This record gives sequence, structure tokens and C-alpha cells, in this order.
Amino acid sequence: MAVEQEMAAIYPPSPEDLAEYLPASDCGKCGYASCEALAAALLRLEAHADQCPELDPEWQTLIAATVALDTSPIPYNIMMEQHPCAVLEINEPDEQSPLLVTANFQDTVAIMARILRETGTKAFLLPTFTHGYSVDNAVHEKMFKAVEVLKAIRENHLEQRLARPLLFIPGLADKEKNSIRQLTRFEVLVGPVSGFLVPLHLLAWRQGLL
Repeated sequence: MAVEQEMAAIYPPSPEDLAEYLPASDCGKCGYASCEALAAALLRLEAHADQCPELDPEWQTLIAATVALDTSPIPYNIMMEQHPCAVLEINEPDEQSPLLVTANFQDTVAIMARILRETGTKAFLLPTFTHGYSVDNAVHEKMFKAVEVLKAIRENHLEQRLARPLLFIPGLADKEKNSIRQLTRFEVLVGPVSGFLVPLHLLAWRQGLL
């Protein structure tokens, strides 16, 4: 008898989540009754970001790249294969580029690196030791630890490479914000739950919209 493959949750964006990066005016000029309805159509690839007249070209381009990302579920990896806790420099970041902290589960790192690359987002992506757990499981098992974030920062000499001591943690790890801030002395910002929305979140941050 065939055994059904268990698939892992990768938290694709919902229309409600994506709508947070739209103007929220519900003006109807895009042809949809609300920004959330437009977001749902964008995710179904039935609409285009340039249908919203209130979005400037940078936002239109990034939203288009975001909804084009492959959000297909991936096979559940029972081996918890680990990625080295070495920083990945995505799209040639500079000292002003954001530092994104994630778990060291191999598939998590691969997905986040792909999201950043395919959306043209410049960033430092830092896997921190979580015993190979993904972010959700690491938080549940109390393996997403401030001490490991600090260790990864220091081992990768990021304190000297960044213009500002600031980092982003995944939305699923929001409860660890204070402990990471206290130990690392970095300003800690919380990103979205869906990693697919990280590029939009970073653009909103750069434009002072958060």
C-alpha cells in the first residue's frame, strides 16, 4: 500500500497578510471591491500589481515578484538536516542592508535564500543553531535561543560589518524579541510570519512605513 508523503507547512501568504502591504483605501480603482480582494486575486495570479494606481513602481515590481514565488509545500524532512551557521550574503548586501536571523534547518535556509534572491532583496541571512529545527518547531521546543543568535553574530563578525546594530527575527519567534535584544544589544524587529512577505516587509521598513 502506498504511503502518503507528509508535507511540511511553509506558511504561504494569505490575502489578509498581503493586503497589509497595499494602500488599504479600498478605492475600487483596481477593479476589485477591496484591497484584500485584490490581494486574493494577486495570489491566484488573476490580477497584476500595476492595477493599483496608488502603488508606485517599486511596490508594483516587488509585489509582482512576491506573488510569483513558488509556495508549493515541501516534503517533510524528518532528518532535520542542518545548515552551517555561516552568514549568507544575498544579492551583494552592503553595511546598510538588513540582517535576517533564521533557524539552521537546511530547508528553511534554502527557502529564505530563494525568496530573497528571486525578489532582488539585498540582505544578510544568518542561520542560528536550532538543532536543525525549523523556526516554528524551534520556538515550540525552546531551541530558538538568544545565546545562539549572539554566538552566530560574533562568529560571523557582523557587529563590525553592519552600519547599525539591528536585526530582524521571524514573526513566529516574536516572543524571543526581548531576550535577544537584551543579550545581543541589537535593536530587534519582528518580521512577518510568512517568509514570503519578508521582502515587502523590508521595503516598508526602509520607507519608514513600519
